[in-house]
Amino acid sequence: MSRFISLFIAGVFAFFAGYCLSSASEVPGALSDERPALANFNNLTVLAWAGLGGVEAHKVHYSTFDGNSTAVGEIPGALTTSAPGLASTAQSVYLATTPPDADHSIDLYASNDGATFDAIGPLCDAYRCARTLAAPALAGQGAILYAAWSTPNGAIGYATYINGVWSIAAQPIPNARTRPGTGPALTLYQNRLYVAWLAPDEQSVAVTSATLPLSSTSWSGQPIRITAQSHVAPALGVLTVASVGPHPAAQLTQALFLAWTTPDLTINFSRWDPQVAQWGTSPSPIPLPAGALTREAVALNGFTYEMNQECFATNDLAYVGVGPHHRHKIELRQVTSGCP
Repeated sequence: MSRFISLFIAGVFAFFAGYCLSSASEVPGALSDERPALANFNNLTVLAWAGLGGVEAHKVHYSTFDGNSTAVGEIPGALTTSAPGLASTAQSVYLATTPPDADHSIDLYASNDGATFDAIGPLCDAYRCARTLAAPALAGQGAILYAAWSTPNGAIGYATYINGVWSIAAQPIPNARTRPGTGPALTLYQNRLYVAWLAPDEQSVAVTSATLPLSSTSWSGQPIRITAQSHVAPALGVLTVASVGPHPAAQLTQALFLAWTTPDLTINFSRWDPQVAQWGTSPSPIPLPAGALTREAVALNGFTYEMNQECFATNDLAYVGVGPHHRHKIELRQVTSGCP
């Protein structure tokens, strides 16, 4: 494989890779009117989405990528009224759906190979079940799966899944409130669980975090609010980017990003600075074309893996396109870089 250096600079932000491959393509056969979901599992990028309304309404499809895409698969029996949630632990990749029934429950499916999914039941513990009108969010680390969802009154509930057992928090996340029909975003970064949501007035996005292991006392104080006009849920993701510093050659590091879809159908980004505990404006960590891209929420995903004794880091961004040639089609943009 040929080696080359790719350097992308926008404002004060630089993206550097020892060798870098960038790709963007519409996923064959993938049509939806809800945001897609992304996760990584066994060195694969896993993409899942809800079927297009009026064509394959409520069905759930998925595909995997390792440089090439697999054929589109359908998860048998999985039905959803919203975008699915997707995340992986060390052993499995999990998918969450909101079936079209009257109790607004969340159903879970799991795969231990990324190729076939089996139902594992609703998101319930011994005392209660999760109820939502919007897309649920999942995040995984080690053997633990985390879930978050907006409740029918706009609060944000959360739960952990350990050894096949759910534990749902008795109280929602403190000081977190969104529209009942808009779900939260969830990710893990530097041993903290981050949750983001759209404010009910659609003029800002709020982010809070909790130390791990997760408990009712883990959550930080008042959420941080970022001015961000949007009509849909935000996205969170940990991506591999260039560090900013005095050295002439940038070093790759992992950074936490927040993304949201603007009213003019473009995608804006903010990056978390752990040194000053603030969110700062950021260009896209993945090259994007100019102009309108999507009216739905986006999905972010990043991971590192080994192949042929070489290290790679991949950043993924997926969204449902707009316009006469891209409408309802899912676009997957990937940047793969050599690890330092």
